[in-house]
Amino acid sequence: MKRIRSIFTVLFLWFFCGIVLQAQEPVTITGKVTDESGIGLPGVSIYLKGTQQGTITDLDGNYSIGVTPGDIVVFSFVGFTAQEIQVSDQTEINIEMAEMLIGVDEVVVIGYGTVKKSDLTGSVSSVKGDDLLKIPSSSAEQALQGKVAGVRVTSNSGAPGSSPTVRIRGVGTFGNPDPIFVVDGVILDDITFLNAADIESIEVLKDASSTAMYGSRGANGVIIITTKSGTLGEKSIINLTAGYDLQTIRHYIAMLNAREFAQTVNKITPGTFNNLDLLENTDWQREVYRTVAPIQNYQLSISGGGSKARYYAGVGYFNQEGVIPKSFYERLSIKVNNEYLMNDFIHIGHNLTFSLFDQGSAANVVASTLRAWPTDPPYDEEGNFYGIRGNGNPLASIEYNNNTRDGLRSVGNFYADVSFLRHFTFRSSFGIDLEYADGKSFTPVFFVTPQQQNEETRLSKDRTSRENWLWENTLNFNFERNAHYLDAVIGYTAQKFSSEGFSGSGRNLIRDDIQYLSNDLTDILISNSASVKTMVSYLFRANYVFRDRYLLTATFRRDGSSVFSGDNRWGNFPSFAAGWRVSEEGFFDVPFISNLKIRGSWGIVGNDKVDTNERFTLIQSELGAVFGVNETLYPGSTYGTSGNPLIRWEEANQANGGIEIGLMKNKLTLEMDYYQKVTKDILIDLPLPGHFGNGSFAYVAFNAADVKNRGLEFNISWRDTRGNLYYEVNAVGSTVYNEVIKMGEQTGADNFLLLGSLGNGQNVKRVAVGESIGYFYGYKVDGVFQNQTELDAYPHISTQGVGDFRYVDVNKDGEITPDDRTYLGSPIPDFIFGLDATVRYKGFTLAVDFQGELGQEIYDGKDAIRAGQYNYQKRILDAWDGEGSTNSEPRVTAGGINYSESDWFIHNGSFFRLRSLTLGYDLPSSLITKLKIERAHVFLRGTNVFTLTEYAGYTPEIGGSVRMNGIDTGVYPVTSVYGIGINLTF
Repeated sequence: MKRIRSIFTVLFLWFFCGIVLQAQEPVTITGKVTDESGIGLPGVSIYLKGTQQGTITDLDGNYSIGVTPGDIVVFSFVGFTAQEIQVSDQTEINIEMAEMLIGVDEVVVIGYGTVKKSDLTGSVSSVKGDDLLKIPSSSAEQALQGKVAGVRVTSNSGAPGSSPTVRIRGVGTFGNPDPIFVVDGVILDDITFLNAADIESIEVLKDASSTAMYGSRGANGVIIITTKSGTLGEKSIINLTAGYDLQTIRHYIAMLNAREFAQTVNKITPGTFNNLDLLENTDWQREVYRTVAPIQNYQLSISGGGSKARYYAGVGYFNQEGVIPKSFYERLSIKVNNEYLMNDFIHIGHNLTFSLFDQGSAANVVASTLRAWPTDPPYDEEGNFYGIRGNGNPLASIEYNNNTRDGLRSVGNFYADVSFLRHFTFRSSFGIDLEYADGKSFTPVFFVTPQQQNEETRLSKDRTSRENWLWENTLNFNFERNAHYLDAVIGYTAQKFSSEGFSGSGRNLIRDDIQYLSNDLTDILISNSASVKTMVSYLFRANYVFRDRYLLTATFRRDGSSVFSGDNRWGNFPSFAAGWRVSEEGFFDVPFISNLKIRGSWGIVGNDKVDTNERFTLIQSELGAVFGVNETLYPGSTYGTSGNPLIRWEEANQANGGIEIGLMKNKLTLEMDYYQKVTKDILIDLPLPGHFGNGSFAYVAFNAADVKNRGLEFNISWRDTRGNLYYEVNAVGSTVYNEVIKMGEQTGADNFLLLGSLGNGQNVKRVAVGESIGYFYGYKVDGVFQNQTELDAYPHISTQGVGDFRYVDVNKDGEITPDDRTYLGSPIPDFIFGLDATVRYKGFTLAVDFQGELGQEIYDGKDAIRAGQYNYQKRILDAWDGEGSTNSEPRVTAGGINYSESDWFIHNGSFFRLRSLTLGYDLPSSLITKLKIERAHVFLRGTNVFTLTEYAGYTPEIGGSVRMNGIDTGVYPVTSVYGIGINLTF
């Protein structure tokens, strides 16, 4: 952490000196803004380009603003075409603004190019850079939460540096369903290195027409990120943003206090606690978790350009302390985007990001904190950790576990554009993604109890490296004549992924402060691993527009991947799309409808996110056998997991139909899409007969499953200006229906996969034909046995007694067996929605964001795992205590049959959340001009302000992998965050 802070200090001073040198004396210009009929326009936004806001016109359209000669002044107003004026020696500038259709001419970034919103045939959603800064988080994906229809972003952990789970249009594979990220043209699997303040916009590509340009990697959706850049002819603009936030746990899980726990335990083992009045209560959640934990976020940037170059440079520092001690995340990021105009037809440039990070992971004490006995104190009379009962002393676990990881990530590209023959542009780009990281875990000698101790010091270290490169060459043809417009691109790309890991561990260090792997250690274990993957691709896309109303798009990509072999190595991924702008037809004369477009698409995209060793038969090592009279143990290896050289691409066939409507000059807009995506040839592990010699490794990957996702998405927006008041409201929503339609060649009840292991022998999720991926599976509870007569009359398990659950005999065979386990619910929501509103009045801005999910279930795994006498959640106070006392809660036990997988552990995961609330104010120019500040914006903000949900855990957002999605085994608390900040522009 000290290394990152010292580097940040040096860079901060360097930028601050730049601020002082760049400051110039401003002058004031005045003027009036009118419409085409000469009527003054109130509320027109007038700002210096790159500074976001300066002033607005009064009720008559008059304005005044401080500028510096050379500044570019932007005039922007809802429903009118924006204008830019470069200031020279003027003192008065009057503007006449022409009406436009809002949003129609907006430029949208797509794969290997851009397109006007009006010409777009695919399903693409955009989020602008300003929205990314509402949430104080290390992860830019958080800004997509509740903002984009069809996208589910789950903040499944509050741990510092954790990334959310992102799902686009459901889950279409049993393996890795994550989308890919494209940052300034570089294709990546994650964006943990990226500072949100450096992002200009995010585009989410959802249908096959938009994702097919990424062929084999587009099946799970594509997220394109464009970072900020300078503007030719723009003076240097310096921006400084500082934010300080405090995290606090929104609510604690209701657990038994000391007296309640003692009374409960005495029902199981009478006499365990004899004098309840002498008990001292320990609230373990408040003992373990910090009351508040800070987040610091600082960003300093400079951008601008001359006649032959443009530039952007930014330095960001992010530091988050966790609510669990020893958990933290610190990152220093440096962003440099430059472009140089060598002459009229050759441009070269680069987009580079360097990120230093340092992360600490606390011991996983969430579950043990909830299980600890509230009757036991944290420390004994001598100040040592008390040997508490339950699952160990969580404070001791935090103290004696030391896990850190630090490293460097560098992502960027270098490119050259050559324009020739008027209509052609050739681009060659070379991108890199480099990461080097070191991890260390150290455990000293300690003793708390015989179950919680370490007799010898333990040290483990690892070093990982990833070196990926991407070389892309594309040729673009752009032609426009009369009623015809054609934009086409062809290209060739090559990419290589390589990684290596080296780790070692040992015991019994000579001194705790010398934490190195050396020959003095006991039982040194060293391991080394590596992987290499390559891919080459050919791509083509053509967008054709006729008379601004008939739209056609054709895309084709052919990928070859080293993951596969033989004839299966190559995959072909085509797509077609068409659109019709009905509102541009001569016969269409509906005055209040300003835009009406119908579009549709179909295509095939792929997924190659599979293990690079999946097609190889592996050797299992670290085995031993005893031979000879002396019974000597000899190391050995044997035949391990069988590979399948015939595996091939997973392919998603997707159809999409959409409509776009704009009313009242696009003040009110509506976009609606219906999609159906069928993913075929999904890789799943199927059993092989024992004669193959696999032994316990009897499962091999085959392309043998199909999954269908379908749903409806909508996006409604309203924005308008009334005098000095500007406001906008946006609502998004989407439905998801997920179904496995094929799994292997066999059918029947025995054809399923087990998922969701709790680590105690229970698997609470399954995959089977006709149900959603990873649905919850177990017994249905039908009340509690009230007396012996009832127990004898109903089917039951031999270990069940009076006061235990009564499970449903699903198959009606008169017995309760594992075959009576059935569908209990799905972790996939039926409906995802978001609502945001922004109001600006003079210098004030108020922004609120809501989001929520409906219809998903959560399995409370932390309550289901009970291997001993642990503390209980409050609902145990309603446990059965005699005939007629309750028919919903079983008798108190420390485990046993009532803790079998069942719907007793299933909870409604629906929620409605105030995601963010921000109140900002622009200080008057009369106060800041003397300080040579163009704009000063201060703000107060809250994140996760409140959440309405029935689930009693720390958060209803339980994401993760397909295997564990929706299972709460003790999630790191997701916090509410409140803070202040300031943004200065010079």
